[in-house]
Amino acid sequence: MEVCVLDFALLIASVTLASSPQPELPIQTPIMLKNAQKAPLSLNVNLLEVYEALTPPPGASKNYPVGHAVVRLRLENYTLENLQINAKKVEITQADNNKILISQVVQPLNLAGLQIFEQGFHLTNAQGFGGAKKVKAVFTYEFNGKSYSAESQILDVVPNL
Repeated sequence: MEVCVLDFALLIASVTLASSPQPELPIQTPIMLKNAQKAPLSLNVNLLEVYEALTPPPGASKNYPVGHAVVRLRLENYTLENLQINAKKVEITQADNNKILISQVVQPLNLAGLQIFEQGFHLTNAQGFGGAKKVKAVFTYEFNGKSYSAESQILDVVPNL
């Protein structure tokens, strides 16, 4: 009989709690803060190939070694708005001391809404890599009034005899 009285008391308590008036919660609307949103732009710099031609081909001038690098730049606009990226330059730098070995000026970019933009660069110089063994690509740009740079992975310079 004790179990039934206890079960009955718990039943009354649960009905009383469920039927008591609940305070109304205010309606919550999501507020999107500009700083809390996902970044509007994705940028990726890939250094695909780096080699140094040490000997000239037959009939070529004696300006050797020559440094070569292939860089792929990929930008993606995540918004529906046009984005203006004030691209500055693509550089090949030594990995250990950031000494600039090759530099190329890049034109400003205008990305339409949800656009993916890819561009490749074949950078060369007439003095080689000056003994550098490891290099990286650096893309410098301005976006929304701030300066940024994005770096690639580090690659070994391959001698091309």
